[in-house]
Amino acid sequence: MADPLAAEARRLALAASLTRQARRLAGEPPDDERLLVDAARELAAAEHRGVRFEPPDPGEGRPEPAGGRTRLVLACTAHAEEGEIGTVFTTLIAGRPPTVSVAPPGTAFH
Repeated sequence: MADPLAAEARRLALAASLTRQARRLAGEPPDDERLLVDAARELAAAEHRGVRFEPPDPGEGRPEPAGGRTRLVLACTAHAEEGEIGTVFTTLIAGRPPTVSVAPPGTAFH
């Protein structure tokens, strides 16, 4: 069994790296639904070394209202050579920078 602390550290490092990448690729925080979807497409074109995503990062989702703004939560599963890393959640909210978190393997995203 793998060291749970090492696995958590890897998920946190992956989340931080993907968040930096998402913010760089998204540029200015998107301010409407169409721009959220465009930002998601930009992220899907990026790659992360040593990790593959199913479906491709940032995953699948659809815009929804959230507190007077539009939010798009995308999810996919991250895998490395040694197995599943976890479930990646990318959150795009109109007018805010993107965020990415990585939950433990097996976390449902529907």
